[in-house]
Amino acid sequence: LGVPELATDADLAIVEAVSASAPRLGAKEGWHAAFGRELNASDDRESFAPSGEYATGRPVIEGKQIDAFRVAIGSSRLVVRPSAAANQRIPRRARHAYRDIASATNRLTLIAAIIPARAVTTHTLFCLRTPLPLATQRVLCALLNSYVANYVIRLRVNTHVTVSLVSRLPVPVVHPGNPRFTRLERCAETLARGNDPVEEMEEYAEIQAIAAHLYRLTPAQFGHVLSTFPLVPSEVRQRAFRRFIDIH
Repeated sequence: LGVPELATDADLAIVEAVSASAPRLGAKEGWHAAFGRELNASDDRESFAPSGEYATGRPVIEGKQIDAFRVAIGSSRLVVRPSAAANQRIPRRARHAYRDIASATNRLTLIAAIIPARAVTTHTLFCLRTPLPLATQRVLCALLNSYVANYVIRLRVNTHVTVSLVSRLPVPVVHPGNPRFTRLERCAETLARGNDPVEEMEEYAEIQAIAAHLYRLTPAQFGHVLSTFPLVPSEVRQRAFRRFIDIH
């Protein structure tokens, strides 16, 4: 079991509240979601070719190509050769992924996006192995990119966001048909397709506010969570807090 690093009584109260309000991500009563690696940059190097060498090659996505909600697929350096056996191992469906390497002192620690069906990923990303509908994956992506999920995971992270840590992360379950499911899914899709910086879009503040409500935080608790992200501009955090109050 991991022991979270709790600096204040407020941190203890929030972790207790979050743990009581949401099941673990990997639990049967929760999302029952499992993550794993796809390809290894070293072990699978014979499967790769320079980008552009094969028009039908599958782009290789590395961790540095992932930002919250977005994948820079155009910056791929490599593709998987059409004849490579690796093509048979990697599913041709959109799937949720998050960065492996991170730190509790980074701007954000848990960074997730939806990998396009035609792409593959290396060992610096963990991909969803559970076959969930795309709309459901977008909602999960929104919740994992929330400040609350980031706050909780960074209490345990050193330099890697491991599968074990994520499987134990409390994540509220939202079902299709719930108005909040619909709103989170639409906001996540809009952020993924948008051209403006994610943090400047209203949908980003909306997701943060809805997530905090799903975690059942009080205004004071959400304010404390936001205060633990000093590298995020204050106006971005304030926008999220105002939206939280508006829908409280």
